[in-house]
Amino acid sequence: MDPLPLKRERAVALGADETFLPDSPELERLVRRRGAPLDAIIDAVGSERIINAGLPLIKRGGAICVYGVIGAPSITVAKDMGPYNFNLFVHQWPTRVWEAEAQTPLLQWIRSGTLSHRDFLTAEFPIREAVRALKATEEPGAIKTLLRF
Repeated sequence: MDPLPLKRERAVALGADETFLPDSPELERLVRRRGAPLDAIIDAVGSERIINAGLPLIKRGGAICVYGVIGAPSITVAKDMGPYNFNLFVHQWPTRVWEAEAQTPLLQWIRSGTLSHRDFLTAEFPIREAVRALKATEEPGAIKTLLRF
């Protein structure tokens, strides 16, 4: 499974300037190449690894913004990897009402071709392989697993 939720081309089409794996050598050179630290890092997965990989890249007072559900009951933030002062924002999803309200525009974007559900899938299984599919969701790179009926 590819640990990135989006293919690089699709992520750029969705508004990202660049995408990196947390252990990418390109990521380590990013601040030097840009000539300045970043204002913010967005982790849309909820990964301790991504959070900590982002810390050395942000400016003093910068932010790590976590918008994915953190699957672990706790995480370790390697604060010594970041600037002396930084912000960590964790938003693990809105209320069920807000999440339900988001479904209508998301479905419209999928139906219109603006957004493809396939860009967010890391695995797909027929329903008869539900046990195998459930096991796949436990893999470190798993984002979304689809069961076909």
